[in-house]
Amino acid sequence: MLSVFMENVNIPQIIQKAMLGEVPATLRFLYAYMSSDTLHFRAVFTDDAPDDHLECASVVLAEVLACFSSEIKLHESIERDSYAHWKVGSGENLLFLRYGELSDT
Repeated sequence: MLSVFMENVNIPQIIQKAMLGEVPATLRFLYAYMSSDTLHFRAVFTDDAPDDHLECASVVLAEVLACFSSEIKLHESIERDSYAHWKVGSGENLLFLRYGELSDT
């Protein structure tokens, strides 16, 4: 039953709603997607991001997880890295990108 439910979930829409009011100036980019029964979530902040900024990503993730059953698996990465390249693969799961990052294509 979980896999049928996952096919109907709009991850970008859920993430965008959860991000309202939770995007600090140090958030560089965010990727999220579903792969079978696993939610992949990666938020990257600048090196100088304080802990409370990283906590914003945890709040977003908690809001997203509340939309799923407890059977969902999670692959989570919330990190500080001012130099990580924002484009992962072809960028198809990119849900947030700080203005200015595109200049590094």
